[in-house]
Amino acid sequence: MVKKLLKILYILMWVVLAAGLVALTGYTIEEHNDTICKKVIIQIDYGKSDTLISQKDILDILKQTGNRLKGQSIGYINFEKIEKVLGKQPYVAHTEVYNSLDGVIEIDIVQRQPILRIFNQKNETYYLDANGNVLPVNPAFSARVLVANGYITEPYIKNINYSQDSIRKKDSLFYHSTILNLYKVARYIMSNKFLKAQIEQVYVDKTGEFELFPRVGNHIIVFGNAEDIEKKFERLVIFYKNGLSKTGWNKYNVINIKYQNQVVCSKITNK
Repeated sequence: MVKKLLKILYILMWVVLAAGLVALTGYTIEEHNDTICKKVIIQIDYGKSDTLISQKDILDILKQTGNRLKGQSIGYINFEKIEKVLGKQPYVAHTEVYNSLDGVIEIDIVQRQPILRIFNQKNETYYLDANGNVLPVNPAFSARVLVANGYITEPYIKNINYSQDSIRKKDSLFYHSTILNLYKVARYIMSNKFLKAQIEQVYVDKTGEFELFPRVGNHIIVFGNAEDIEKKFERLVIFYKNGLSKTGWNKYNVINIKYQNQVVCSKITNK
């Protein structure tokens, strides 16, 4: 009988403790929800890119979309909604919104990484990022990236994605796209430290082939189409390091790497 009574008391004790814990948790949550937002901290990870969006831009977006934070009770702030609003901004790759116990809301943002700025024949200009997303130009900021111009007839279309999914599918519209080919060439250049420092412009000629303009040296690099990109650039880098480094950067005015397994150079003629 005594053992049975002790067992009942033991169970009742745990029931009381559990009820107390639930009540305490509910009180803590309610107290936390009533906490007023005193401060908003915005942290933006720009990676290796220049600034395209600022903390002020983020605050302006929140105001324009009716998401008031400072002075608002934590319980009335929809964190998921704010993440979705900021995630729709073209320069934002990822966002996370959370709060601390002392009424401070933190917004962590990862900015997209532009690798190419395009100027087409319609006088439109925009960026492509490292994942092939189209980004509009921010009048307040300018990213120092590779530039492409010339006979680029494709118009600027928001939210078009020239990413690897399009390359894998080899859809006729995308696979033969000048923009897609520029993206592939730009991505390779920006991934190579030497080429990134040396190549500053890609020109598209009437046939859709590319000419590259370097920062150092008075020459043009005839690249051709967007096939065998890696092999072409390997030949160029070897020629730069083993050829021009010895003969001088201004010895030739044309370096042609479009043909397989060769580098053809034209000398500068003295007038």
